[in-house]
Amino acid sequence: MKSLSIGEVAELLGVATSTLRWWEKQGLLAPAERKGGRRHYRPAEVRRAAMIRFWQETGMMSLDDIGAVLAGRDDAHDWHDVVQNRIDAFDAQIERLTAAKAYLRHSLKCPRSNPATDCPSLKKDIDTWLKARRT
Repeated sequence: MKSLSIGEVAELLGVATSTLRWWEKQGLLAPAERKGGRRHYRPAEVRRAAMIRFWQETGMMSLDDIGAVLAGRDDAHDWHDVVQNRIDAFDAQIERLTAAKAYLRHSLKCPRSNPATDCPSLKKDIDTWLKARRT
């Protein structure tokens, strides 16, 4: 694979050229070489940029998290902690979404004309939730 211009990499990854410049400024990408005054990325840099984009899309990781993972492990930082924190956040989100899905399914099956105001089960759960918030 030959080096690609900043425009070619941006198109390949589906990002703006300003995004690639920002990633460089943040230290996520190595400075690109210049040809005719334009940035070009070698295959290793294209792969690294693709990794950043992939992690953003699939791992829902912030640029700070991605930077920590790309940096690897040193005496002060461990990328394992970043990844574990993301997993923990996903687990909590899955629990919230599962509960929300159960409430929505219940609402669809509720024989009341307006579950938001007439459902005794939902009323009880809201009262419990409010009580917990007050203590």
